[in-house]
Amino acid sequence: MTDGPLRILLVGDYPDDPRLGSAKVPHKLREEFRAAGHTCEALFSDGFGDRPAGRQVRQLVSPMLAAQAIRRALSTSRYDIVDVASADGLWFGVARHLGAWRSTAYICRSNGLEHLNYQRMVEDSDAGLTPKPWTRRLWYPMSRLSQVAGAARMADRMVLLTDIDRQFALRRGWLPADRIDVIPHGVSSRFLEHDSAPSTRGRGALFCGSWGHMKGITYLMEAFTALVDRGRPVPLTVLGCGVAAPEVMAAFPERTRPYVTVIDRVPEEQVIVEYRRHDLLVFPSTYEGFGLALLEAMSQGLPVIATPVGCAPDIVRDGDTGVLVPIRDSTALADAVMRLMDSPQDRARIGANGAAAVSSMSWRRTAERTVIAYRKALAQA
Repeated sequence: MTDGPLRILLVGDYPDDPRLGSAKVPHKLREEFRAAGHTCEALFSDGFGDRPAGRQVRQLVSPMLAAQAIRRALSTSRYDIVDVASADGLWFGVARHLGAWRSTAYICRSNGLEHLNYQRMVEDSDAGLTPKPWTRRLWYPMSRLSQVAGAARMADRMVLLTDIDRQFALRRGWLPADRIDVIPHGVSSRFLEHDSAPSTRGRGALFCGSWGHMKGITYLMEAFTALVDRGRPVPLTVLGCGVAAPEVMAAFPERTRPYVTVIDRVPEEQVIVEYRRHDLLVFPSTYEGFGLALLEAMSQGLPVIATPVGCAPDIVRDGDTGVLVPIRDSTALADAVMRLMDSPQDRARIGANGAAAVSSMSWRRTAERTVIAYRKALAQA
């Protein structure tokens, strides 16, 4: 089946919460696929079962749990496409290679290659941020990363988010180049409706993301504390951190805390309001699968200061559509914040250029490109 409406099953071991990074992807794709006339369902963690709950064991058995959940879904409905995140398609792919469900194409989707995130975790350990004993350095590659690679090799096609990920997959020989599609995420249509709520800026800097070392929180804290020590404090809002406000505040020295505000996870409409209230976005991540907050902020004309991770190298041109700073460099981050806060003209110019650069990156466009990849997979199957 290479034309007409498709029947699509999206699968990922994520909580069913559209506010969260990777979980947002199936929610948005499902919405767009249905609007285009396709049939689409999604399987989240609750469809895999609650046990085992421990993170390491869960990662080990998740591909088997996913295969069982997919089998149950296919026993009651026919799907043309089964689009599975990361390692979770491994055993479904093996079953197809053994002759099962041959009329259903298998897409291996990565919302960020775990191999590259593992490299970041090792670097965090080397920087003294988190422990990473040799036992875990052996266990994770053997138990999880080998499954990620196997799932990719079993797929009809692979969907990746950035050229960085594509080059990594090609170097590892997971699939040939003509079976790998790079399809970046998009933003909801409401993000592109600029005239519906004019910007009223002046709230200072915004950090948007979960509160963890992957997001560069140590360097965020160091940079904004350095600004306080220079006598140039900049208000900082931490949005959607996913932990209690006291935990966030405790990461900052007492002298910095009066300039920090914490806002819990909020609906998308309120996120847009915050993008339009603030003067710049700080994005000091040491790794990102994609970095949707960067794209969303740029769509609102909010100038961004980012490290070259995830989608940043593809959409941020330093000094033009944003500002790039080195990874793990709090001094460079502080300097960039101070420089932009001192120049309303640069903020306005960079914000406008950034909005123009991402103006076509909608979830609808992402869904359209994904359907093209699906049809290629069906033609190959």
